[in-house]
Amino acid sequence: MRSIRNSDPSLVRSLSGARRGVAVLAFWLVFLIANGFVAGQAAAEGWTYDLAGELMSPFCPGRTLSSCPSPQASELVQWISVQEAAGVTKDEVVEILVAEWGEDILGAPPAEGINLWAYILPYVGFFGGGLIAVLVIRQLVGGSKAAGDAGSIEPAAVPSSGSGLSASPTSGAVSDDDELARIIQQDLASRG
Repeated sequence: MRSIRNSDPSLVRSLSGARRGVAVLAFWLVFLIANGFVAGQAAAEGWTYDLAGELMSPFCPGRTLSSCPSPQASELVQWISVQEAAGVTKDEVVEILVAEWGEDILGAPPAEGINLWAYILPYVGFFGGGLIAVLVIRQLVGGSKAAGDAGSIEPAAVPSSGSGLSASPTSGAVSDDDELARIIQQDLASRG
């Protein structure tokens, strides 16, 4: 009998390829079975664990029922599961729990009355802050344009004789713009 190691290398490759194929097939089989099991379990759970993730635990302050390690919290989750299995609706269970534990069990305040501000205020702040940011940016951009326009030099009307200096209409002193215009006019006259 020949050993596989002494045989044809292509045969050895095909056997290792077959092993690899079986391993891949086994992996996918396990993956699909586990995924089907988890999906089936999630379908069986219904809204119980979703609600347990939304409600605050009365036994662990600041934690939801699903994240509370207290045995009483797991008993409450089991009670919710039994209620779901009995056909009680999610809203009815929430009403029962609010009657028993108060509105503190709700993860978020109900959107009514004064609690409505908890839902409106973030939007008002977001849009109000955005509006203020737009106005400030427009002011900054508009202010720099106005400063750029004021700093630009417009050719001034200078007497052609070149001997007189233009005086500022508001004061008797010569302005810097008029002086600059006179220098430019003299330079152009000397070149031409």
